[in-house]
Amino acid sequence: MYNPITDLSDPKDLAIVHINNYVWDIVSGSVTNPGILAASAVWNPNNYNYKPFYPVSENLAPDSANLPYVLYDYMFIEKTGTFWPIQREEASYVIVGDVPNIMYVKNLIIDLLEKFDESATNVNNYLLAANSSSNVRFKYITAEQDNFIADEKRIESFAPKYITCVKLVYEYTK
Repeated sequence: MYNPITDLSDPKDLAIVHINNYVWDIVSGSVTNPGILAASAVWNPNNYNYKPFYPVSENLAPDSANLPYVLYDYMFIEKTGTFWPIQREEASYVIVGDVPNIMYVKNLIIDLLEKFDESATNVNNYLLAANSSSNVRFKYITAEQDNFIADEKRIESFAPKYITCVKLVYEYTK
């Protein structure tokens, strides 16, 4: 059994990657979530050979022929006080694609991840069911829209595609 006080954590065991995998496995139908109906109708997994989540720092450009896709980044939030075992991170998803598909994908991600401890329980159960060797255990996950719908517009660097953003905040132990 992992002991967070005496055992070293794996720096390659990234919480955001587990969230990405959970969302994509819901979309692909590998995992069911009773709160979401027809996720594949919103985001067709048959259009992809791999998970369309790319870290912002990825050297290889995303396959922009398959839309939509998600660029993501995250940062650790400074701890306050002396209770260090709980990690807190904020992540940003930039969803790139066509309107209205990016709005549907945004709504799907928010629906999956906005429920605080229920979202955390769903991802934790997903990790356990997958026999993951991860020591990440989420305490809560929440998601919210990070820009107004009016901001879902073409950005020169993504033209002729559109973008919209989702902000995630989550805490976990590791």
